[in-house]
Amino acid sequence: MNDFGLLQDIHNEADVEQVFARRFIESLGYPDAEIRPKDSLTELTVGGLRNQPTALYRPDFAIKVGSEIRWILEAKSPGEDLDQHVGQPRGYCAVLNGEFLNRNPVEHFVLTNGILTRLYKWDFNEPLAELGFEDFVAGNERYESLCSMLARVNLIEPSDSDEIGATHHLVKAPIGDVNAAFSSCHQHIYRSDNISQAAAFSEFVKIVALKLLEDRKIKFQYPSVLAENQIELPSSEMKFTTAWIEDHEHSTANPLDTILFMDFIRDMEHEISTGNRKRIFDQDDHIDLSPETIKGVVSKLEHLFLFGIDADLNGRLFETFLNATMRGKDLGQYFTPRSLVKLGVGLGQLRVHAGVGNGQYHTDFVLDACCGTGGFLIDALADMWSKVNRNESLSDQEKDGLKMEIANNHICAIDVGRDPNLARIARLNMYLHGDGGSRVYHADALDKSLPDEPTDTPEFRAEKLQLRDLLRGGGVFDVVLTNPPFAKPYERGKETDLRILSEYEIATRRPADRQFRSSLLFFERYYDLLKIGGRLVSIIDDGILSGRDYHWFREFLRQKFLIRAVVSLPGDAFQRSKARVKTSFIVLEKRRNEAELQPAVFMYGCRYVGNDDPSRERVLPQDTVVRQLAQDEIAKVLDEFSRFQSGSAAYVVSPDRITDRLDVKHCLMRPGYMSEEWENMDDVSVMKLSRVVDLKHFPTDDIIECQSYEGSSVIYLRVRYDGQAESGDEIYPTDTRHSKLYRVRTGDIVISNIAASYGSVAVVPSELDGHVVSTEYTVLTVRSGFNPLVVWSILRSEELRADMLLVGTGANRTRIRWETIKDLSFPYPSADVIGSMVARFSEADEAERRATVARNRALDELAAALHLDQEHARHILDAFKPPR
Repeated sequence: MNDFGLLQDIHNEADVEQVFARRFIESLGYPDAEIRPKDSLTELTVGGLRNQPTALYRPDFAIKVGSEIRWILEAKSPGEDLDQHVGQPRGYCAVLNGEFLNRNPVEHFVLTNGILTRLYKWDFNEPLAELGFEDFVAGNERYESLCSMLARVNLIEPSDSDEIGATHHLVKAPIGDVNAAFSSCHQHIYRSDNISQAAAFSEFVKIVALKLLEDRKIKFQYPSVLAENQIELPSSEMKFTTAWIEDHEHSTANPLDTILFMDFIRDMEHEISTGNRKRIFDQDDHIDLSPETIKGVVSKLEHLFLFGIDADLNGRLFETFLNATMRGKDLGQYFTPRSLVKLGVGLGQLRVHAGVGNGQYHTDFVLDACCGTGGFLIDALADMWSKVNRNESLSDQEKDGLKMEIANNHICAIDVGRDPNLARIARLNMYLHGDGGSRVYHADALDKSLPDEPTDTPEFRAEKLQLRDLLRGGGVFDVVLTNPPFAKPYERGKETDLRILSEYEIATRRPADRQFRSSLLFFERYYDLLKIGGRLVSIIDDGILSGRDYHWFREFLRQKFLIRAVVSLPGDAFQRSKARVKTSFIVLEKRRNEAELQPAVFMYGCRYVGNDDPSRERVLPQDTVVRQLAQDEIAKVLDEFSRFQSGSAAYVVSPDRITDRLDVKHCLMRPGYMSEEWENMDDVSVMKLSRVVDLKHFPTDDIIECQSYEGSSVIYLRVRYDGQAESGDEIYPTDTRHSKLYRVRTGDIVISNIAASYGSVAVVPSELDGHVVSTEYTVLTVRSGFNPLVVWSILRSEELRADMLLVGTGANRTRIRWETIKDLSFPYPSADVIGSMVARFSEADEAERRATVARNRALDELAAALHLDQEHARHILDAFKPPR
């Protein structure tokens, strides 16, 4: 027993928290407002030092005095070994203290399992004090000493006041809520001021820039907000609020524009004039919206805290709205989901202050020449800065200097986007994240000449000159991280395009090609700009990696680069951009000489990365699960890539496998994964699929020549993903685009050529005999001695569907053909298994029949009782039904 209860009342971690720890904290004089429980704290990334793994973590309690967290407490279950849990609370303290210059307000952390309690100094592994449960009684010397170090009265500063006046409440909202708020703001501007969507976006960027600057100021002024989800700050210090606007409306009708935005513009112009920054907004720019509209936007944003520790939130704010305002699809420009950005940056393996011999150190120079709003570079900057912070050989002053050196001289970006000007948005994005925006250029990176145009302003000419000087001669960059636009064409028939194409080897190699995709040109451009041995990490269309039309381009890549890795991305990775294109990351290294032999290649197929960025705004419970799966997958890919580089044998593709195609599906994966195991099973016969089924040869009477057909209408057969067949639309063959249709018969197996991997395989039931299919279906007949239901079930199994996907052709819409699937390994079970299965199917069919009869009888009885089946109602439905 102690002053807080009985030991026998503590059974689990929750009891340690509430029965013991919470009571102990309250006894030290802290009011509820200063005791921050776990659910009000932000998860921070801890670990990473001395090869420790990183993890997201938050403690059970954080104790806040005034504006700063002073100590934290972590509770564990009774019996847990406290030695195993020192790292995370220590790391949490280190992250919080890292936000302060020359001081460490988080002095201690407490670790307890109830039975044993330890006090630690924030940066030391050995405990300062250790107490047993029974020591927590008044008069105990060790207990009194512990209380003297943690009691509120001994931590409070004279400047701390219990009365801070009116407060302004801020919350760190989930990304879905932020997206919804931003979308609401954008629509509010568009509708209230009756301007175009694009113009509304441009005005929105100005307002949200002020909001982000305000939140960045809060982060620097109150570093402890890093750990808090709910934030209370003095109202008198908050400017991006409706209250502040109303307080200043007596002096100017639109204070957000004429005071805050003009102050920002003046500061920017001074930086531009000294050459420290490039233009974000025009010198005479204003927020060109009515005061009422501006105040409405502020009211929607003023209680959100947007400047989080991670680039995830800020890095995607602008992409969301660019995708929503008509940009993207015209130029094939799809903004990269954040998890893909993180994976790409990790694959880049950016070097910071790396020893290169003779006391020399090297830091990579990084480029994205189609940067969009700067997503890759924001994460690259964060990655490089984190490596600086983890370098314990550097002093704090050296770390600060190296971080500024990286931001100003080791990050470069280019983008040609004009409406809106993406380079300017990227500059703003970089500025808000610590900078690097002084080397973001507005230009067409594929134009090697970058000539001045008569319409160029002097400032723009100076920008082009600076970029020409930087890129002159090539061989400038160590790493390229990029997602080039897939579809934008450069055409020989256009004067400017022809001038640009004349400087590209791939264009001169193929004089008959009238146009070239910009994504192909970017690979050659990056080759020019990389140093020897430089690394290119790019997203690439799988059609380029696998299609016969691009064999020549893959040969070009093999000549110019060593292929180091290909990481396949899920088909829905770009769903937010509404892009239906299958992609991969490719990691290339600029060859040192043509004789250098291609080594083995790392290949991996991702399942979750990108899928954590759904296109819908509404957040669902599974989103958290998928996001964690994506994070885990990124860590696994990067770990496996590092192991591969150090000689591990996992996910390795030999050089002879990439002499033609470069896609992961073809090079790494092979059908028949289970064949050997099936061969070793008793009572299982393994054979080729062509031994079990035949491609159906239709009799003449079942082939419909559509254009000359003179019979009655026909009904399509539809094959669902669940393997069931049903009636589709009734059509006249002469009205279709098909040259031929084919009547299927009872017992035929029908496979959708483009949806086989989804399970679109069905046996034609008797009631659908005579329905028709097009050549988009493969129709098979089961050979004598084999059961159609068994064959159907095996074809719809995950193993056979996976094999069909592997042998299918095409990257974005995989298509199966009889020639590609007929040799697949097919396991056929023994008669006993077949008999049991058929019996189960019969039972199921009978149960469904009885259920249908009972359901229809119930409906009929209800209709009869309530007179629900009247001619009057049928007349209305027929006469006034809307068109399909």
